Amino acid sequence: MFRIDDVTMDLAISKGYPLVCGCVAIGVAIVLLMRFSWLVIPRGPTTTMPMWALVAIPEGERWNMYSTNGRIKTLVGPQVVYSWGARMVKLERLCASHSQYLWIQFTNGSCEITTGPAVVYRDPAIHQDVKVQSGTALADNEVLVVYRKDSADLKAEATISEKSTQKVSRHLIHGPCLYVPTNASEWCHDFCWHGSTSNNPDENGRKTKGATRFKSLRVCPEQTYFDVEGVRTRDDALITVKVMLFYRLKDIDTMLRETHDPPGDFVNALSSDVVEFVASKTFDQFKSATENLNNLSVYKQLTSGAARIGFEVTKVVFRGYGAPQRLQKMHDDAIERRTKLGLDKESEEQEQKVQDMKLEREEQRLRRRRQMEAEGKTHELEMQRVVHDVKQREQAEERQAHLEHLSCLKTKLGLTGDQLGAYMLAMQQGPPAKVIQLQGASPQKSVIQLQESC
Repeated sequence: MFRIDDVTMDLAISKGYPLVCGCVAIGVAIVLLMRFSWLVIPRGPTTTMPMWALVAIPEGERWNMYSTNGRIKTLVGPQVVYSWGARMVKLERLCASHSQYLWIQFTNGSCEITTGPAVVYRDPAIHQDVKVQSGTALADNEVLVVYRKDSADLKAEATISEKSTQKVSRHLIHGPCLYVPTNASEWCHDFCWHGSTSNNPDENGRKTKGATRFKSLRVCPEQTYFDVEGVRTRDDALITVKVMLFYRLKDIDTMLRETHDPPGDFVNALSSDVVEFVASKTFDQFKSATENLNNLSVYKQLTSGAARIGFEVTKVVFRGYGAPQRLQKMHDDAIERRTKLGLDKESEEQEQKVQDMKLEREEQRLRRRRQMEAEGKTHELEMQRVVHDVKQREQAEERQAHLEHLSCLKTKLGLTGDQLGAYMLAMQQGPPAKVIQLQGASPQKSVIQLQESC
């Protein structure tokens, strides 16, 4: 075991003391650096509490730094700043595309329209509100009605008295286009018309006030259904007349000036014309005259009223009528009976036609048979006549040839009349099988001759 004396120990302590002090100093510096790292290491901004640190604003973001003295500083990233107890607020980024625009309202009450593409960071210090709005897409045959102040684009230093006398003008924007407001003082006309509340074909003919809301007008031909309910005939039958109306908007200025609800005016005028047409007729007369409801001449008040408010009614089509349940049942029963009688009549007529056709065909057959028999008899008689004529000609020719032969015999042989008669008799009788002749001694005496035919 070695022993260290006091001198050696003192020498070792004197040499190692500076090293220990240096290590301690380094340790203290490390602790302080870790404790106050916010002074040298940037950190991201937060909105939960005031920050005492070196703050790094990311690229593409904007923050408002509210200092303890009440001042507001807008920080645009990328940026690094010291925050001595300031509160950080992130600004909302609003972006509008080509088909959109930004509606900006400032804290002083003024408004501004920025057409896209554009980006705005909503700053509560200067912006009261910022909205991203879509432009109005107008197709062909669509029109947007816009109201705009004439002096909206004047300088902001106009006096209050001048602003109070600003006039508003109306502008018509025709499609096809994508419309974006030119300034914040304009607004679009909001139309509220009569319309159908149901897509059911049996119910869309009933119009309700304020059921249709839109902003763009259509100037192409359109059609709609109307049901005129509670129409009473001359014999107190209560019916509902259903029609389809074809119309077209011709003059927008006249429409805007003369009416605020064209379908409502159509309903009133059409109801008046239908009531006038039905009230003068009984139920049976109405049924027989329903084809007249397809003529525009019946709807005088409708056509004149439509022209007065800028519309043109091109056609009205009658779609049928409805009746109360009891009347409709009676009408259905009558239709059923008439249909049954009509079917029976048609069946009987068909049977009679079939029988008539059979008789006619039988008569045609008999007539043709008789005609054929008559033609056959006529042909037979003609053939007999021809044969008879041929035989007569042949006999005449034979007689003529026989006479010529006898004449030739008489001339050449010098036969007498008796001899010629005997010759002809012999020719007629043909050659005999046996001949017996008695002749006198003198040739002048008579001769008796007996013949026996074969």
